[in-house]
Amino acid sequence: MKKVANQTPLQSVEKLSVMLDFYGQQIDVGTLAWSKDERRAYFEYHPDFASKRLALSPFRLTVGEGAKEAPYQPFGGLHGMFNDSLPDGWGRLLLDRRLQNLNYDFRLLTPLDRLAYLGQTGVGALRYIPNKVFGKSAGGDIDLDWLAAEAAAVQNEIDEADVDRLQEIQGGSAGVRPKIMIGLNQKTGKVIADSGSGLADGFDPWLVKFKANVDPAEIGREEYAYSLMAKAAGVEMPLARLIKTKKGSYFAVKRFDRTAEGSVHVQTASGLLEADHRAPSIDYDTLLRVTRALTRDERHVRQMFVRMVFNVLAHNRDDHAKNHAFLMAKDGTWHPTPAYDLTLSEGPGGEHNLAVAGEGRNPTKTHIMKVADKASIPKAQAEQMFEQVRAAVDRWPQFGKEVGLSEKRTSEIDHLLNKRSASPTDVDATS
Repeated sequence: MKKVANQTPLQSVEKLSVMLDFYGQQIDVGTLAWSKDERRAYFEYHPDFASKRLALSPFRLTVGEGAKEAPYQPFGGLHGMFNDSLPDGWGRLLLDRRLQNLNYDFRLLTPLDRLAYLGQTGVGALRYIPNKVFGKSAGGDIDLDWLAAEAAAVQNEIDEADVDRLQEIQGGSAGVRPKIMIGLNQKTGKVIADSGSGLADGFDPWLVKFKANVDPAEIGREEYAYSLMAKAAGVEMPLARLIKTKKGSYFAVKRFDRTAEGSVHVQTASGLLEADHRAPSIDYDTLLRVTRALTRDERHVRQMFVRMVFNVLAHNRDDHAKNHAFLMAKDGTWHPTPAYDLTLSEGPGGEHNLAVAGEGRNPTKTHIMKVADKASIPKAQAEQMFEQVRAAVDRWPQFGKEVGLSEKRTSEIDHLLNKRSASPTDVDATS
């Protein structure tokens, strides 16, 4: 990132009103304030919010009277529910670069400042007022190949990259991979920008991913193939497609935090538990317990178990607490969101972020069945779900071929996923 001399300090935000765009209904949630001396936030619910009977954060930020202080860690003095709104990785990089281009010192931003820049365009249903705006966002047609090139330029710290345009349509996205929010007409295939101010008739909100510097060359096709494999394994997936252009193929998913009625409240396991997603902080036993306590539905517990099995057998070790989330239905009940960010990944130090019965590096079927037993999932059901996932993973070459992934890359992944018998430590997971 380029250095700018004599940067101008920003005027910090001291208070924000928090609103909820709940399936089109605008609800006052409360007030968020920043203590400069303590360097942490306080939140107080609106007096009328209790009557809505919506437990937005039932474990760590329960509805009640009085100001509730945020813990100092792990989110820099911010409550987990609001940290879920903040972009990290790609979205954070874009905001920092845009402010630096305007000669502001982004290093002085507080979490409330960042929420103010997010304003009313973030993922989920929480909205922050007043919001800091850079100016009117431009909508209209977009060129995915051009935006992908600009995203690569940002990652390579090229000063001429169009940071403004990318930041306008990143939508508060999290994670390292570059992402943009689009409107997609599924009948015509036409793509337009989605800057959060509403889409024209015939267009639905989707998310498109671009290649990160560390990604393999065919990451778009690879992630799409993984989504097909996960669906075959019994994992609930969002509607996905591969958008093909003259220069690339981009993985896209329909947003599950948006409906025809309005936005959906979403919380990750990280936000619900105020658990650090940047380092291992919870395990799959905890995730299944949280699922049962939050949803009170054994079907959802079994679904989370299936996702764990898939992550183990499909070698997705980037399974941290922010990659598991729940959404709130109109009646206030919770259920898991469709799965997301399912790819071949190594995880921290080659281990799963979420340990499987205490094992992170080489979890086997034995470890998987211990989790099932601890979660009171009948052995016969756990065996059946395991076999369904294993059968889908065994079909990896079919999915790779279906999406046009190169034979070389398909074979590389197939060797890793389906030839584990060569490694004694993996025998239980494939036999």
